[in-house]
Amino acid sequence: MKKSLFLTLGLLLLATFVSAQEYIEPTEKWKNAEVWGNNYHGWSYHQDWEVDFTVENQDGRFTPTDEEIAETEKLIQKRIAYLNREHYNQGGMCPVVDEHMRMYRRQYVGFTNDRGDHIVWVNFLWDENLPDEKLANDILLTKGGCGHFWHVKCNLATRKVYGLEINEDGDIQYLPRVKKPAPRISKSKSNKKVKVRKTGIIHSPEEKIFN
Repeated sequence: MKKSLFLTLGLLLLATFVSAQEYIEPTEKWKNAEVWGNNYHGWSYHQDWEVDFTVENQDGRFTPTDEEIAETEKLIQKRIAYLNREHYNQGGMCPVVDEHMRMYRRQYVGFTNDRGDHIVWVNFLWDENLPDEKLANDILLTKGGCGHFWHVKCNLATRKVYGLEINEDGDIQYLPRVKKPAPRISKSKSNKKVKVRKTGIIHSPEEKIFN
């Protein structure tokens, strides 16, 4: 009876100790997130996601939040008509981009510059034959397609929208990603069953070693 009582008290004390510990937020494992808002739908890419392009004075990357994406969309939709006043690569069978903003699905990539400003690069794509799965799977760079495909940048610190680029006319081509060299794999000296990445792009310490 005494042993049972001591065991019960011990379990209660252990439960109290565990519940009193500070909760630690788990590290996020996702790489992108689907986002919806007023007149927009797209995917936000994590700061660790590799990209084949940069922005001016780039100093790093960041993951755009829902609030930052909403602010980015607000600024772009407010200023795109002025930026697009020359209507390059638009007209006829090519849509005028600021007149069809709802038709484009978006991809959002966050950069930081050497002043710490948050810059969001936004990719706009209008292709009814392109499934959402491909847009969610990777950032799509394109050639051709005129006003159906374009991108622009937004500096959230200065509230400046700039760098508007609209595809040239012609058949649409989805460009392949720049090929990265594959990592060289070797056996760990301390544990022969564990393989170690010796070269290649490493996103996190956990990726250096795998079974």
